[in-house]
Amino acid sequence: MLSPLFTLMLTSVATAFSAPAAAKADIAVVGCGVLGTSLCRQLLLHPDFASRSVTAITKSSARHDDIRKQVLQSDADRDRFTVKTMEDVLAAQETSSLSFQDVVFCAPPSGFDNYPSAVKEAAEKLWAADKIGSFVFTSSGGVYEGVDGETVDESSPTLDPETNPRSGRIIYAEQEAIALGGCALRLAGLYTLERGAHNYWLEKCQETGVQGREDGIVNLYVLSSGFLCDKQLILQT
Repeated sequence: MLSPLFTLMLTSVATAFSAPAAAKADIAVVGCGVLGTSLCRQLLLHPDFASRSVTAITKSSARHDDIRKQVLQSDADRDRFTVKTMEDVLAAQETSSLSFQDVVFCAPPSGFDNYPSAVKEAAEKLWAADKIGSFVFTSSGGVYEGVDGETVDESSPTLDPETNPRSGRIIYAEQEAIALGGCALRLAGLYTLERGAHNYWLEKCQETGVQGREDGIVNLYVLSSGFLCDKQLILQT
């Protein structure tokens, strides 16, 4: 389990930037599930990003209307937010030098046959070549070994990716992001009012009770705080 002090893991710090040129002012958010959609919305609302535009990048266009409804809080933000598929973005690069000053990759492994390669492709093809912005890969605290429920921090060992293929996909994806100059942010226990471990216990364990150590601590990290972590990495100086 994770101590509250180390709820996130900054594996590497991306190159800092301040006041980027208008031509490179875009932020790309790859993957717009619960975390990505929340991140897009908060980027648009936060005063530190008032001059920035945000592009949400998805695998398909199936949820684009729903994403717009969840992200856009006012008509004033419509000219600062767009939703595109990865296919459309890559196709546009064939006729233009489309790239993004800052990229946050928060798509889950479940949507990819080769997750590390997807992260690598996003860093290589979406992130501006001068790399004066940030590439942030939102990883998971689930990569820690955490023997017998011990408290872990950023110095704790991770699982063996070869013998733990599920976590291995994330560990190898971290390595790809870091190798290209980006950073990995290990989030743990993300929750909203409706989603999270607390809901599982409330719904599934009413009769049997919660199994585990009585002195155990469960790390819960409110989803909106994930934005604050990403914000600091994008604005890192």
